[in-house]
Amino acid sequence: MIAYDFISAAPESLDELQTEVIVLPFFSDERPLRGAAGLIDWRLCGALSRKLMAGYLQGTLGEKAMLANPGTLKSERVLLIGLGDSASFDQGVAQKACQLIAEALREAKVSTAALALPGRSVGLVTALEAMQVWLAASPVDSALEELSIIELAQEHRALDTLFDGLRRQAESPLDS
Repeated sequence: MIAYDFISAAPESLDELQTEVIVLPFFSDERPLRGAAGLIDWRLCGALSRKLMAGYLQGTLGEKAMLANPGTLKSERVLLIGLGDSASFDQGVAQKACQLIAEALREAKVSTAALALPGRSVGLVTALEAMQVWLAASPVDSALEELSIIELAQEHRALDTLFDGLRRQAESPLDS
């Protein structure tokens, strides 16, 4: 079972994040990068933006790139996941992106990761909706043990409430 925690989408929190990989979904028309991807790019002195400008990545749906940490982060690697055009983002795209992320983490045999939820960088989905999509797609047969969700501090309460409800549901006795 995956242990979840929440980390603030703030530069100082991301600086201290120690994990094997930070997963950053981004849109093909999201320039400059925003949200957690924008903050990480800033901390890496534009390294992610340079990859985009050089054409190594476009952000098409399903595109994946694992990059070694080129600088100041305490995390080992960064995984960029393309979401396609932001105007095309919907529940189906969110589900596909979460499945691709889960698959990439499973294939990489990652035990600790941090995740910016798909669609959150430009506010196309609420944190609660994005988390529910992730939970439906999350890997059950992987090495993933700990996952930090990168989210605005004001959203942590809603996400905590979701997990409290899931815990109560799991602990309640079955009706006969």
